[in-house]
Amino acid sequence: MGLGALIGGESEPAGATAVKVAPDSVSTMEINTIRPNPYQPRTEFDPKEIESLSESLKKDGLLQPVVVRPAGAGFYQLVAGERRWRAAKLAGLARIPVVVRQVDDKKMLELALVENIQRRDLNPMEKARAFKQLMTLNSWTQDQTADALGMSRPSVANFIRLLDLQLEVQEAVSRGAITMGHARALAGASQRANQLHLLKQILQDDLSVRALEKLIGPKSGSSSKSTKKAEPYLKEFEQKLMDKLGVRVQIQPDSIVISYASKEELTRVLKRLDVI
Repeated sequence: MGLGALIGGESEPAGATAVKVAPDSVSTMEINTIRPNPYQPRTEFDPKEIESLSESLKKDGLLQPVVVRPAGAGFYQLVAGERRWRAAKLAGLARIPVVVRQVDDKKMLELALVENIQRRDLNPMEKARAFKQLMTLNSWTQDQTADALGMSRPSVANFIRLLDLQLEVQEAVSRGAITMGHARALAGASQRANQLHLLKQILQDDLSVRALEKLIGPKSGSSSKSTKKAEPYLKEFEQKLMDKLGVRVQIQPDSIVISYASKEELTRVLKRLDVI
């Protein structure tokens, strides 16, 4: 999406003037010239938290600047600091401190994601979608994504696996009805159709993660002892395939399962396999 599509033919707000600011220097800017980050990984902002921060800003003002990038026609887009920007608007502040940076869409998403991880935790599904978006924008593997964010590859992989869950399960994770541990266990269920049945059991019986794993274990782990003996080298091959393809791969007794989330991702996988 280009900037023109984001801001259209919107005219400058009344009283706004084009501000020329040296990159990375702190200055003040009219708050109504700033637009939200279209790549913001956080989809939910706690109204009570914003209101509480707003009351603080009414007394002391915004001490820490937000980061913005030029968006043309006298407007700017938030790169980082949307929670503070929302609170400042609620507090009725006319001008706020900003740092202007020239960043592309990829870097914009990366900075917004890092800020949220470091300061205000995203919910697991928001993280999973943001990691996937980073991988798609940059054509990164899970290893490269983990390195860029200062995380371990298994941690990134665990979040990416959540995108394979049924939508109803993803929604339950987003609203905190089930934990990340429950979600990881459900992702290991042998059939996706089982996930909804298991989700109902978790909610109705208040199942712990351990109880859920025991419930799933006989179904997803019922292959023979020979499979367990082969597991170490199979896991190694799985990891090599995931690093090469950038998607989830499962090696089963009679098949190799390659998961993908979109046509674009499938095309990228096929290119890396030299199929197309």
